[in-house]
This record gives sequence, C-alpha cells and structure tokens, in this order.
Amino acid sequence: MGIARAQDEESERREFEDFRKTLVALAATERSKENDDFKGLMSSHIADLDLQLDKLVCVTSGVSFLGLALVNCLLLRGYSVRILVDNQEDVEKLREMQVSGEMMMACSNKISVVIAKQTEIQGLMEAFDGCRGVFHTSAFVDPSGISGYSLWFALGKLKAEKVAWKIAEEMSLKLTTICPGLITGPQFSHRNPTATIAYLKGAQEMYAKGLLATVDVIRLAEAHVAVFEAMNKTAFGRYICFDRIIARDEEAEKLASEIGIPPNRICGNSLEFIPTHFELSNKKLNNLMSRTIRNWHGQSLP
Repeated sequence: MGIARAQDEESERREFEDFRKTLVALAATERSKENDDFKGLMSSHIADLDLQLDKLVCVTSGVSFLGLALVNCLLLRGYSVRILVDNQEDVEKLREMQVSGEMMMACSNKISVVIAKQTEIQGLMEAFDGCRGVFHTSAFVDPSGISGYSLWFALGKLKAEKVAWKIAEEMSLKLTTICPGLITGPQFSHRNPTATIAYLKGAQEMYAKGLLATVDVIRLAEAHVAVFEAMNKTAFGRYICFDRIIARDEEAEKLASEIGIPPNRICGNSLEFIPTHFELSNKKLNNLMSRTIRNWHGQSLP
C-alpha cells in the first residue's frame, strides 16, 4: 500500500498519455501481417491500461467499519481504490488492517492512500482527481464524544444530503444516496460504537413504530457497488437498505445482547409512544441488486 499524492497521480497520468501516444504512433507505422499481430497486442495492452484508469474510485474514511468493507468489495470487483483519510494515524491503521488480514493483501497494488481534510476543498479536489466515482462514507464526529452524542448529528447528515442533492442538480452531477438501517456484522459494536449508540438513542420509538431496521455491513457494501454500477443505466435517487426489521421482543433482546446494552433500551418503554405503525420497504434496492448480482455471477472478475 502506498501513499499517493496529487502530483504523483498527475505525473503517472502524463507518463501514461506519453506511453499511449508512442504505442499508437508505433502501431500506425507498421504494415506487415507480422506487425499487424504486434499491433493487436499493443492495442490490447492500451485497453488494459484504459480499464485500470476507468476502474479507479475513491472511498472516504476507508478505515471505518463500513469504509473497510466497501474497499474490500470494490477490490473483489476489480476496482483500484484510492482511500481518503485525514491524518497519519489512520494511515497506520490501514497498514495494520493489511497485516491482520482485514484488508485484502492480494490486491495491495490496487490500493493507494491520500491524506486530506474534508473541510479543505483543494485537498478534496486533488484526492478525487482522475476517479471514476466517489463513495462518501465518512462523517464528522460529535466533538462532545460518545457520552454527549445527540440527535443533532443525524439532523446534520440529513441537511448535508439535501445540500448534496441541490448541488448535484445545479452542476448536472449524477448522485445516488443509500440510507441504511443500523449497520451490523462481526465486531460491529466495537468497530462502530459511536454510530451504534447514536442510532439506538431513538430505538424505543423506532421499535414501537416498526422502523428499527438492521443491515449487515457486507450487504451494505455490496449495495453501494451495485448502485454505483447501475448509475449509467437505471439507478437514481435514494435507496433504503436493510436486512431485517426488529419486530419482536426476542429479536430486540438478541440485538441488545450483541451490542451489550440492557434490552429495555430497545423495547422497555415502547408502549409509551403513539401506536403509529410504518412499513419500511427496500424493494427498490432489492430489485436493482438482484439484477446486478446476477450479472456479477455471469461475468468473470477482472
């Protein structure tokens, strides 16, 4: 895994273009059958290089619970991934994840890392330069920490999404968003404790109204890639993503046990809320994923 800088990326791009021009010029001067075969090999090589550039994407906060799962899913699909982090400490965490096997070592040559602050526009522009797409998984953390985590964080994410949609419309950008339930999976409450606690602050009301949903992190990562790959075709708008809805006390107790909180934090006072019941639907996402994953199975991985 290397540390990529914007100037390094630009240099590589210039070198690639120079090499491409040389190959095209060489192929154009050859006329014999033998050299036609050679030209075919050169064209194939150029196509491979084009594919590598076309498959470059950026993932913000690839060190997070979801970010890491998304990076691994993208690598399995043959993408080259540029991971955006905002400090050297996160770079060291990524190295540790490679050593521990959490990140795919076999694809380490397809991983690069850029250090940039999410509040610095120039740094973000350089990090995103040359990328076919950007998966934005990171978010600002409540400065008061876990103990003081408020609902303000959720409101901030909602307002940020609204702003993103407005900017996308003004600039004619293609944007999709995925709205997941509580992200679960191996060690999820340890790897993602802040977001878990924030989500479950409204657990009793969500449980009472049939809105307490969960989604496995691998399923969520696959959903991101599936929606991204369908953006040139039918994908659009917002997608609700969940595996299951916690609807019974025994399910709530199991979830509470996995997280390490008392069951009454989820279902203890649910009867106090107005008995309005909603029905969540992930049909839009499921239909898209069923088509996309069928295509994955019918293709050989790059």
